[in-house]
Amino acid sequence: MTKKAIFLFLTVSLFTLAAQAQQVKFGVKGGLNVSKLTNSDYSKSRAGIYLGGFARVGITENWSIQPELVYSGQGFVADPPILDDYTIALNYINLPIMAQYHIIPEFYLEAGPQIGFRVAAKVKDDGNSYDVGDSYKGLDLGLGFGLGYDFDFGLGVGARYNFGLTDVSDARDKHANSVAQFGVTYTFGKFSIKK
Repeated sequence: MTKKAIFLFLTVSLFTLAAQAQQVKFGVKGGLNVSKLTNSDYSKSRAGIYLGGFARVGITENWSIQPELVYSGQGFVADPPILDDYTIALNYINLPIMAQYHIIPEFYLEAGPQIGFRVAAKVKDDGNSYDVGDSYKGLDLGLGFGLGYDFDFGLGVGARYNFGLTDVSDARDKHANSVAQFGVTYTFGKFSIKK
């Protein structure tokens, strides 16, 4: 089974579970990205931000599904042996679909697939910026794993690691995204879905 077939199967399965939803909560999220590319000798981590929204769909007392729409500033700092460092900024619109298991109502573990659409790719060096979109692919598939804690007043904290399953560059070697995220969420009111 190919990576795309596995990704499609996971996505359809999660949407099927969501059809059994009993409760939906909406929220916003944002925080810090620490990203780089795998399999690169000269790739150092780059700090960026992510911002977006989500819907948390309750399936059972312990399980929920959380589809998201997130802007994500990724990329890396290139550290070639002779030249000075420069930054490759890769910006994506990501669509994760996370399955969450609530150990207690406030604390959960999560995992799920993610599809990303690249919206910009630029080299930034000494205040100058150059488009390098032709060197990076427009689609990125990945998997995410994380955990989070929600306080009673709507605020929450979370951490997630996303690793890419596909090659995102046109270089000879395969380079995949690797992104650690640390941030906060705010969940708004909820409503029940009547069956």
